[in-house]
Amino acid sequence: MRYISRGKWLGWVVLAVVAGMIVAACSSTPAPVGKAGVPTATAGVAKSQAAPSTAVPQGPAAIVNGQEIPMAAFVGEVEKRQAGLAQSGVNLNTPQGAAQLEQEKQQALDNMIDDVLVMQEAARQGVAVSDAELDAEMQKIITGLGGQAKFEEQLKLAGQTLEEARSMQRMQMLYLKMRDRVVSNLQTAEQVHARHILVDSQATAQALLAQIQAGADFGQIAQQSSQDTLTRANGGDLGWFARGTLPAKEVEDAAFALQPGQVSGVVQSAFGYHLVQVLERDPARKLEGGVFVEIQKQAMDNWLNGLRTQANVQRLAGQ
Repeated sequence: MRYISRGKWLGWVVLAVVAGMIVAACSSTPAPVGKAGVPTATAGVAKSQAAPSTAVPQGPAAIVNGQEIPMAAFVGEVEKRQAGLAQSGVNLNTPQGAAQLEQEKQQALDNMIDDVLVMQEAARQGVAVSDAELDAEMQKIITGLGGQAKFEEQLKLAGQTLEEARSMQRMQMLYLKMRDRVVSNLQTAEQVHARHILVDSQATAQALLAQIQAGADFGQIAQQSSQDTLTRANGGDLGWFARGTLPAKEVEDAAFALQPGQVSGVVQSAFGYHLVQVLERDPARKLEGGVFVEIQKQAMDNWLNGLRTQANVQRLAGQ
């Protein structure tokens, strides 16, 4: 069994990966915090295979703080996702396929609502992406793709217009500007430096704990017995981490309850049974590397959840 010592992050910090920004398939809007990042390229190609709508839907799909999300825009987004599922081999005529499509519909509307919330908050704070900024970033994308001809080729493959590509890029840039505001003061956090031992039974963990309490070296026991292949060679060392950054909250909680040199009792998580030892503590350690990224993500998650909680949202699509 492997224990991941740092939570994997699917990525809300979109760094304008050149091809991904243009050959957007699953979403014509940026993925918000905590959701999938840059859309894939395959579904954009599949768009041409989707059945065309017989009529442009009227009315709003949702109303966010009084601002309407057009039903036509929502349906267009769903058609792109539907085509992407079909292109990836999903049979939409099966119950599983239908359920997957329904999930995509809900995610599409969630994403569109989040975009409106971010735009509204950005406007309230006086944050905007100027045409000059957008033009400069679009030129970087064109250059990165190899020139105007290649850029237009990618637009065609994605089934996108230039206006759609610019709109998508503007939204990505707005997200990044708001992120910078939210995380601007996040430089330090309480952190612990700990190590752990992972085994698959409580009895084994208790036996190892007895050895450690009798004087055995924690690091040596970890090297000999831990089933965490990522940390075993380093004596179970998890490095420095802040609250909310380990995939096993139980291990994290145990670590923050200890003082340097102390060893926990047996801690059970979804990964198995752990012993935890804290090596160092720092109440205000500089945030770096993966810990910094995870803390920023948490801050953005909390910020966006706050916008959602305070918003007046009417979801009308599918009602």
